[in-house]
Amino acid sequence: AVSLALKFGQTQSMMWPVEGNVILDYSMDSTIYFPTLEQYKCNPALVIQSDVSQPVSAPADSRVIASGTNEEIGNYLVLDLGDGYTVTCGQMKEIQAVEGEYLEKGQVLGYVAEPTKYYTVEGPNLYLQLNRDQSALDPLDYLE
Repeated sequence: AVSLALKFGQTQSMMWPVEGNVILDYSMDSTIYFPTLEQYKCNPALVIQSDVSQPVSAPADSRVIASGTNEEIGNYLVLDLGDGYTVTCGQMKEIQAVEGEYLEKGQVLGYVAEPTKYYTVEGPNLYLQLNRDQSALDPLDYLE
């Protein structure tokens, strides 16, 4: 794998990893309603409507720093964009990227999975969380 010099900042933008409408907005200052959970809570990410098996693309040049599975967001990857920025992409299947791998913007990471039990009403989606130095940011402020 080619080593990329990762630089990311407030003036840079990410591409949309999937095409679709935002069905749950980022909201850390107030709560929003989660239909499946039938409750209001803060949301550190965007939940983007998609179709099962739709390809998920790397939103920026990045390096895979973690992969795993959890009950809420299913299979996920954490990508290091550089300069303290990380992106978590969840609700995926058939993940193509491995830890330590450098990815170019637009490279396929995997595919959208069936939603976890936390998102059955919302339907198939991509979970997209952007952090800088462990603090959640609104991905919409950085998407092209």
